[in-house]
Amino acid sequence: MEVPEKFHFESERRVEFADTDMAGIVHFANFFRFVESAEHAFFRALGWSVHSAQGDKHKGWPRVSVSCDFFRPARYQDILKIRLRIEEIGNSTFRYRFFVFGPGGSDSRPIASGRFTTLYVELNRATGEMRKCAIPPRLRKLLENAL
Repeated sequence: MEVPEKFHFESERRVEFADTDMAGIVHFANFFRFVESAEHAFFRALGWSVHSAQGDKHKGWPRVSVSCDFFRPARYQDILKIRLRIEEIGNSTFRYRFFVFGPGGSDSRPIASGRFTTLYVELNRATGEMRKCAIPPRLRKLLENAL
């Protein structure tokens, strides 16, 4: 697996006891929570949020596709670095690659890596209808500048 040299966003997170199983190893599902937390921080760094609401209309970014490969365990008290890299921007979607690095690992040897594809949608809470929307031009420009 090739790890890119350039990342668009990085955050850190300490593994807490509640993140682990009885062996003190991070449960695989928690990697998705860690990456999602980094994604939220990335949006905040751009001056945006992953959720907005105006009356009954809520906009957000549900997942269309998610994948993750695991290479070695992360353990209780480890400090993880989560790095995001935008790969593709569509009309209403964008896909990014993520890498999770841990203690003792170099930047060329991640603990885990994968991809998220998200879709920008509007949910009408009154009717329950959800429809995809074009990524707002201002946000698109910020995302394109990160490519």
